[in-house]
Amino acid sequence: MVPIFVIAGTAIGIAAFVLLIQMAVRNGIRMSGLIDWRTQYELERIDDVDGGQPTLRELYEIASKTDSAPDAIERNVRAKALDYIESRNSIHVRNCWIVIGVAVGVCFLAMIITLVSSPA
Repeated sequence: MVPIFVIAGTAIGIAAFVLLIQMAVRNGIRMSGLIDWRTQYELERIDDVDGGQPTLRELYEIASKTDSAPDAIERNVRAKALDYIESRNSIHVRNCWIVIGVAVGVCFLAMIITLVSSPA
């Protein structure tokens, strides 16, 4: 019975570790500024489950209704896009902490079950 818990705990730990590495690499690339803000906005918008964010083209159309100067339109669209990107980055960081917490909890639980079920 004990080897089953050890194997299950190891599999869960490896899966959590792989997920954590993937999220860290993805967030590192996105937060580093290596990707243009336009591309990053579209990636985050596509990644969003709710799907309520307008496309970049729609943001430009909305901004052009209120401003006529091209510089003001660009400034407004960029500000809205960067605000959205920042809000999504904080969600990714929160998800990383949740995964770490769950992985530690599962490993701790597997250790307790293994210790309790082992003969004295």
